[in-house]
Order: sequence, then structure tokens, then C-alpha cells
Amino acid sequence: MNILEKIVKQLKIDLQERKASLPIEIIKDNISFESESISLYDALSNDYLGIISEIKDTSPSKGKLMTENNFNKLANDYLNANVDAISIVTEKNYFNGTKNNIPRIKSFANYNSTPILRKDFIVDEYQIYESKLINADAILLIASILNIDQLKLYLEIAYSLDLDVIIEVHNELELDQVLKIDPKIIGINNRDLSTFKVDLNTTLNMINKIPVSVIKISESGIYTSDDMSKLYQFGCNAVLIGESIITSINPYEKIKELRDYD
Repeated sequence: MNILEKIVKQLKIDLQERKASLPIEIIKDNISFESESISLYDALSNDYLGIISEIKDTSPSKGKLMTENNFNKLANDYLNANVDAISIVTEKNYFNGTKNNIPRIKSFANYNSTPILRKDFIVDEYQIYESKLINADAILLIASILNIDQLKLYLEIAYSLDLDVIIEVHNELELDQVLKIDPKIIGINNRDLSTFKVDLNTTLNMINKIPVSVIKISESGIYTSDDMSKLYQFGCNAVLIGESIITSINPYEKIKELRDYD
């Protein structure tokens, strides 16, 4: 059993407990359908390479990441740097995340309408309603852990809740399947979630297969302005960056450095 399978297995056990303590019917009753989400699609529809900066405490492959920078420091640096969106990892068992960090960042005095992505391993519609309840603006759906029918259903549920969706793919087979359901945003993960090996060419080899109208995000393995430049030249709209910013001494300056690409 690889790490991805272990994460999903434990998650499904946890979901049983969460559903028992807070049934989906109660979540639906407490969702505010009048509160508009901040559009991730619009935030990334620019003529430059947008940055989605991530808050991730721990990585299964690298261990503890947030040693120099705590949540408050990272969140404030990201907001002050005017990143295009912020990804918050909420998986608790392997990433030491918490969904409470989403309403937490939105309560900051300097919160500036930056869209917040809930990054988790969504395997049940319960988590989509839960995402709306905690005031996320977008969610991630991972093609490798969902079949095409689930992807289509979860996409429809998310849109009905005014949530944007990044559908994440890792290879051309997944991409071919995902394109059948007309996604608005596709994330190409350069990290193989079975082995955790990272290769930027994963994005470069697939991006031309994605329609121009679709927002294209490269995820994982982006460390330098040269990486940014290469991805921009190949047609990426945005990058999702965690480790290289999180582990830097000065995340604000690291973001400025990454933006300095040709």
C-alpha cells in the first residue's frame, strides 16, 4: 500500500466519525448560500504567472516543514505579498493540517479577498459541503482517487455551492478522462503521489493538450524564477508552491524572488 492509499484509507475511517458527530443534514442547514465565494478562476485569469502559495505544516516525504515560519507568519507574509490565492492543506493525519485554518485566515485584519483553496483528499460529497461551511472558496479534486462519475458529480455539487474546483491530474491518461467533463481549472501535479518523485517535465509534456480556455496550474517542484519562466513560456496560468516558500527564512522575499522571471 503506497502513501496515497494509506491517506485515503485513514481518511475514510475519520469521515465515519465526522459524519456521526456532525451529520451532513446539519451542515446543509448551516451553510449560507447567500455568501459569495471569491472566484479562484478570476483571480488566476491574468497575463502573468499567478502564484498560489501554500500553508502545509508537514509533508509525508519531507517531514516537518513549518519550522522557521508558523501559520500566522506565513499567512501574513502571503497576504502582504498579494499572492493570487492561498492553498491551505487541511488533512490532519499525514500533513498535520486542520480545516479551522480557513476561517482563521479570513479573520485576519489584513485579509484582502484572496481566494482560499481547501487542499485535501476529497473522497465524499460530505467534504464538499464541509468546505462551504468553513468558508473555503475552492476545493481540490484528485483524479487518481476518484472515478469519472465521482468527478462529474462532485464538480456539479461544488458549482452549486459557488465553489471553484481544481481537478488535479498526474498523467496523460487522467488528463484525457478529466477533459471529458469540461473542467474550468486543471492542476498538473509534478509529484507522483505513489513515489513522491518530482519532475517538472510532467507539466511541460501535458500542458499543450489542455484547451486555452482552461486555467492551467503547475503544482510541486517549483523552486526558482527559472522554473517560473519555463512554465510561463509553456503556457501555464499559475503555479502552486508550498515547500520552497514555507521553508525559506523570509517567505515574503521568496515570493518576490519567484516573481522576478522573464
